[in-house]
Amino acid sequence: MELRTLRYFLAVAREQNMTEAANVLHVTQPTLSRQIAELERELGVELFERTNRSCVLTGDGMRLRQRAEEIVSLVEQTEGELADREFGISGNIRIGAGETQAMRFVLDVFAALRRDHPGVTCELYTGNADAVEERLERGLLDFALVIEPVNLEKHEWIRMPNPDRVGVAVAADGPWGALRSATPDDVAKMPLLLSSRTSNRAVDLAAWSGGAIDPEVLDVVGRFDLIGNASHLVRSGAACAMGIDHLLQIDGSRDLRFVPLDPPLEIASFLIWKKYRLRSRACEEFLKRLRSALPERC
Repeated sequence: MELRTLRYFLAVAREQNMTEAANVLHVTQPTLSRQIAELERELGVELFERTNRSCVLTGDGMRLRQRAEEIVSLVEQTEGELADREFGISGNIRIGAGETQAMRFVLDVFAALRRDHPGVTCELYTGNADAVEERLERGLLDFALVIEPVNLEKHEWIRMPNPDRVGVAVAADGPWGALRSATPDDVAKMPLLLSSRTSNRAVDLAAWSGGAIDPEVLDVVGRFDLIGNASHLVRSGAACAMGIDHLLQIDGSRDLRFVPLDPPLEIASFLIWKKYRLRSRACEEFLKRLRSALPERC
């Protein structure tokens, strides 16, 4: 299985048409069809369901697409890291992040780095902590920005400044819209949308409430990955979303309010990366600048 063949396969998967993919790759359509057929014979599976107009991935094709994207990404990253040595500080920095205001700090540092080194680029991936950490472990990210809880023993890390304030996003005209803060008694009565994270929960309501809240008897309407889409359900008044401040851009909104928890609760963000992994010069310079930009108390 050659790298070139995997790139051909990915082009067909993206275009869903053999002729269009051949045009993108600047090869003839018969050449491309022959390469894909040879790949299928080598693997012993059908990768596409073919019609006169399209090529749609089979189940085996979808599995190969995921692996092929990982392989090509790792090869391109390696090539970029080696090229750094000859052409100075350049190349791609891959950053994954959940929803946290600390990302502004991280990207400000990247922006300053790029002003001095225009050859540096970034690839941003957004997902919850589970998805981001998985991509970090698979070598598809250089850095991951995650909020507590996180197992720091597995990684090298930097604690970000300005922890996030935890609260509940509510409909402004709903039954909870007039609250100035949300006590354990308030939260226990709310129909809640909670984080879908599997490695503990982003907010441990039992610990925060001193045992006053039993998570097993909460009115949980559902769970969400990223809060943007969940906010539409909040606007309807059907649920209140447990999350952190500054995510929904609701300061000037008339239909949503952020209600902080009482007693107050804050959670920290961490930039993490894999231990013992060689880093490109661009990543090393990024880390250097990030550490220099941190307040002393971090």
